[in-house]
Amino acid sequence: MQIRTTGNSKYLFRTLIPVFIVLLLMGSCSTIEGVLNLTRPTAEFERVEITGLSFDRADLLFYVTVRNPNSIGLKLAGLEYDLAMENQSLIRGNLDKGVDLRAGESSLLEIPVSLGYANIFNTVQTAREKDELDYKVDLGFTFTIPGYSSLKVPLSFTGTVPVPKLPSLNLASLQVRNVSLTRIDLELQLEVFNPNKFTIDLNNFNYDLTIAGRPWVRGSKVRPLSFRGKSTSTAAIPLSLNIVEVGRSVVDLLSGNRRLDYQLRGDTRIDTGLPLLQDYLFSFSKDGQADVFR
Repeated sequence: MQIRTTGNSKYLFRTLIPVFIVLLLMGSCSTIEGVLNLTRPTAEFERVEITGLSFDRADLLFYVTVRNPNSIGLKLAGLEYDLAMENQSLIRGNLDKGVDLRAGESSLLEIPVSLGYANIFNTVQTAREKDELDYKVDLGFTFTIPGYSSLKVPLSFTGTVPVPKLPSLNLASLQVRNVSLTRIDLELQLEVFNPNKFTIDLNNFNYDLTIAGRPWVRGSKVRPLSFRGKSTSTAAIPLSLNIVEVGRSVVDLLSGNRRLDYQLRGDTRIDTGLPLLQDYLFSFSKDGQADVFR
């Protein structure tokens, strides 16, 4: 049998070929997979590592494996991401990955994310009261096939991230222990609230104390001050005042029980039970009133 074509049929044939190609390229992913006999690539969450942690931010590193089970190469051309904290979207966007996946091979992707707590607190109103926050990551991988359209592969996973908090410091009281002609011995009662579940240690506690508008003493506590989690406790810091340096007016202020204005400034190094959160420099400044006892 011989097929003949007329001039009109040749024209129609030439017209339909481009239309057929366009329809093929605009077809669904399943159609492309069927035509090319493709198996859909996969994406699998492996693990997450906390690579950095402070009282300001947490740095996370997500590991995801993408696999190409086909006999032809594919390209990971793009990655859509949406990170939500406590069910509220926090970070979203797109990345151009440009990873070539050869036939039958897989690739381990590292996806770094830095979470600033200030941004989280502004977005999630309840975050300040929690010790850790739930997160959900939605990823959309775009794989391209040379000469054809693209395939999209979704992936979602969840987890938690810790939220460490700085302690609050307060001068609870000053206890006069001894008064001589040249010196006044005092004991400063430092009140510390630790809002975390873990114990914190304050190392190299340097302070500058002003009472009633007059500089009193500058000192340092070398030995660690330890404070249990979720509690308020006090630590005694002994100090001595040189009457010649501070003046007799200080003796008059300490002549009886009273309540005085104070300013407490300084810095210390915070150590915690968390491996990534050690030797954190904390500068503090507190104004208030403290009881003075003889």
